[in-house]
Amino acid sequence: MSTASAGANRYWWFQLAFWGGYWVLNLAFARAWGYASGLINVTFVCLSLAMLALTHGYHRIYVRRYRQQPIARIALQLLWLLPASALAIQIGLAAAIVLLFRVFPDRGEIGPGGSLGALIGYTMNTCIILIVWCLVYLLHAEWTKRRAAEREHWQNEIRLREVELQFLRSQVNSHFLFNALNNIRSLILEDAEAARRALTHLATLLRGLMNNESRVTVSLREETEWVKGYLALEALQFERRLTYELVIAPELLDAQLPPLLLQTLAENAIRHGIARRQAGGCVRIAATALPASRWRLEVVNPPADLPATHAGSGIGLNNARARLQAAFGDGALLELTLSREHVVAAAEMPL
Repeated sequence: MSTASAGANRYWWFQLAFWGGYWVLNLAFARAWGYASGLINVTFVCLSLAMLALTHGYHRIYVRRYRQQPIARIALQLLWLLPASALAIQIGLAAAIVLLFRVFPDRGEIGPGGSLGALIGYTMNTCIILIVWCLVYLLHAEWTKRRAAEREHWQNEIRLREVELQFLRSQVNSHFLFNALNNIRSLILEDAEAARRALTHLATLLRGLMNNESRVTVSLREETEWVKGYLALEALQFERRLTYELVIAPELLDAQLPPLLLQTLAENAIRHGIARRQAGGCVRIAATALPASRWRLEVVNPPADLPATHAGSGIGLNNARARLQAAFGDGALLELTLSREHVVAAAEMPL
């Protein structure tokens, strides 16, 4: 069932329940005051139907002209519309009763006399009932509008986040591809066989990237396979100077993270750690579970002991933080910790 159709069903159930209850209440009060006859029943049925038709007219006017208007403006319109409507209903009802008495003079009394005071009293009662109906209707309509506005707001946020993720992914892909091609270019003259193996690893990585281009997150299992290919590419260039170790808790293999996040952290460890050490070193990748349905991804490398040949731009870590924010909002963080023994890039994310 569509949203519009469900809303129409709720509206009609509300109308029937409200005015059906109003009819039952009128009958109960009439019997309590000692007025009970077929004519009274018919009168109250006509009154309830007239009120239903009137409020349905209010509903149509609201939907066509006032749905987007401020509630204060609608209230100003109701200040004159409700009393006028109540008076019109009571005058019409009085005219119908007079006509019925002329056609059926022996049907008994309808109730207290038809004086001006009685007309004013009935009009005030009708106006109060209309006010109650309008309050219930408008409160529900305003709540529905706010829900629709909130839903639209979050849908726009999701669309914006998807655009941001696409942009950030394109930055990472181009950055990674540029570095990989540079490595392979260096290998071509030195070791043709190694260059061929590197191209095979690169083709595997690019195939995985293209297959997951539209995904906001991927599993740690997939990301681990990609980073193995990336590290194999880098190991061809660094030879014995680069080793790596993966310590992944099996229960975390299906945990989600932004595509290429692990590769970005591994690349950062190699470029700013292993590449700036005479003896090279080991890159350790670990994934551990944390309390409160969270998990931690760490990339650990030894610190550099050679001066940097050029200042880093920081694009890798900044991009990683932005992709974590876009995928998980404030539920994720990325920290870089430096000590004499190790440099630790750690990301925490929800499971």
